[in-house]
Amino acid sequence: MFAVQPAQPFVPIIVKVVEAPTKEINPADVLLGSLGITGLFLLGAALFGFTLGGALILFKRWQAARDVGDQDGEVFHLTRPPRPQP
Repeated sequence: MFAVQPAQPFVPIIVKVVEAPTKEINPADVLLGSLGITGLFLLGAALFGFTLGGALILFKRWQAARDVGDQDGEVFHLTRPPRPQP
């Protein structure tokens, strides 16, 4: 009647995933990386210093321009020579 086909043996397929080789890190790479980070910190500190210095200069100029008329009560004339006596 029906022809029975013999069962084929089940053979699993094994796939091995090979990752790309990683790059070796030598001492020169570490040194260049640390110099790069140090340069970045130096650049950030210089930028912060110039910004803060400029803000202080502008604040002093603004303060001096605001207090132009208030000099009468603040001048002490400490370097004025003594008056001659008659």
